[in-house]
Amino acid sequence: MKKLIYKIFILTIVSISLSSCEENEIPIFDTENGRSIAGFGGGNETPRIVFNPASETESLISIGVSTLSDNNRSVQLSIDNDKSTLDPSFYSISTLNPTIAAGEFTTDIVITTIPGTELPSASDVLILKLDSVEDSEILDNSVDELSIGLDVQCPSVDLSNIPGSYEVTNSSFADFFGETDFNREIIAGPGTNQFTIVGGTYITENAENLIFTVDPETGEITSVDETKISSQVSFGPNTYAFKPGGRVLTCVGIVELNLDFGGSVSGNPHDFDLIKL
Repeated sequence: MKKLIYKIFILTIVSISLSSCEENEIPIFDTENGRSIAGFGGGNETPRIVFNPASETESLISIGVSTLSDNNRSVQLSIDNDKSTLDPSFYSISTLNPTIAAGEFTTDIVITTIPGTELPSASDVLILKLDSVEDSEILDNSVDELSIGLDVQCPSVDLSNIPGSYEVTNSSFADFFGETDFNREIIAGPGTNQFTIVGGTYITENAENLIFTVDPETGEITSVDETKISSQVSFGPNTYAFKPGGRVLTCVGIVELNLDFGGSVSGNPHDFDLIKL
């Protein structure tokens, strides 16, 4: 199992400008006997973890306090299901009830992402809340909620894995154009780092082959051939128009294209995604 450890480093609690309900109350920061303030470590409310479709990935999240204790201190965490958009099938959490051991400032939990051909959306988030820490306070300006985002990536890019037979999994205007054929072949060429989707996006629209170019380092789709026709029956003719954000995930055989139409119906961005059979 591949481990990509993203340690959310030790607390910045003591550097936070603190406030209190009582006027002129000044928190005392004595690591041995002082007031114990709790929060997530690092001061970053929007950390990101890696989702690797080919292997499990582990990330560490720290919770800590500003003072030491001779006793273990239990921590209570929860997931905000109303605000979280990341499906639980994509991750597991080691525990929502960790313990800060006696003589320690922090404890960690492990978030493990679960691989597969289904991918989470790049905009999905997991909302993790700090509900309580035994014998400690959570202040209004403590970091007590994390909005954890995802970076979906393969460990490497292998362009030789791209050619082959594919199924269209997402085509924004397929229903509108009455598409019924969702099988495509992708072949290498015609140029360096270029690939051709035979039949293009919309076969019922007499689309020409779609040629796209891939960055061999990142897997990002950097351009498409905008001279080729994408639709010419319902409207048009209209050419392919490139929009950034597309990519190939060669470790799981996924191609995701962001497109628009060039011509009379420009301004209609759409997705065209495929998975290798």
